[in-house]
Amino acid sequence: MAAVPPRIEFPCAYPVTVVISAGAVLREQVFAVVADHAPGFDAEAVTERASRNGNYRSLVFTITATGEAQLRQLFEGLKECRGVHLVL
Repeated sequence: MAAVPPRIEFPCAYPVTVVISAGAVLREQVFAVVADHAPGFDAEAVTERASRNGNYRSLVFTITATGEAQLRQLFEGLKECRGVHLVL
């Protein structure tokens, strides 16, 4: 049986969307987690959008993904942040 090729070829630009409760402290915490797992990401390129009622914020980071282990650790670190509702 032939080996299945990987779904993603690393390294690559990889978008990570994080939906959080609105608040500056949580936003800073999320940025810190991303910086820990993807050093050198461009914080100026992060797109941010508020929900209709302003209760939530959607942050989209584009990182240079180096492998599945890095992504798994990043997602777990983000999910541990109180106030993070969704990580895609």
